[in-house]
Amino acid sequence: MMRILVLLACLCSVLATAQKKKKYFDDVVSNADAKIILLKPVGNNHLSKDYSTFFGFGFGGNLMTPINFGIGLDYNVLFSNVKYGNENMAGSIGSPVLTIADLFISHRDKLSEDFQVEEMIGFSFYSHTNLFNYQKNQKYKNTGNGLNLGGRIIYNLDMEGYQQVFLAGKINFYYTNVFNENKEIQKYYDRSVFLSLGLGYRYNF
Repeated sequence: MMRILVLLACLCSVLATAQKKKKYFDDVVSNADAKIILLKPVGNNHLSKDYSTFFGFGFGGNLMTPINFGIGLDYNVLFSNVKYGNENMAGSIGSPVLTIADLFISHRDKLSEDFQVEEMIGFSFYSHTNLFNYQKNQKYKNTGNGLNLGGRIIYNLDMEGYQQVFLAGKINFYYTNVFNENKEIQKYYDRSVFLSLGLGYRYNF
């Protein structure tokens, strides 16, 4: 009789734990995260040729439906330097700062009890500022927009899944409003592609 009671108690404990995880995965509808980011402009454009890799930080949040589709917002601030010897090519400007706001639709897949993946696609807004080298109080500012594509792999830090860490990868397409009569020069300055990696912490509500 005692063995049966012990087995029943163990079974109830396992079922309760499984139910908690299932309830968490089905019911959580919001989260917030913070991350550190490395971003590399690529292609034949001035951001790729004249600037070093950007680094910085970001904050974000998601609203997720019970069917594992949701919407999210990321806000990132990134810093770089003009490559040595390219100061004049960059227009006598330095201390570049890139601010990115990503609005996206996301989808979540559960790989196991501890791992999930999320895929994202959305629209981005950019603000790119520089200080003039010889006029320290003057700033050059440009804005742009474009698409973003990305994904995250997420690991649960606790049994309930409230705390998580994640590794994120993203591609951003950057288009701005630079105009030049020479279309090749305009193309060199008015667009780029950004590849980024982020490592972050997430809390689910």
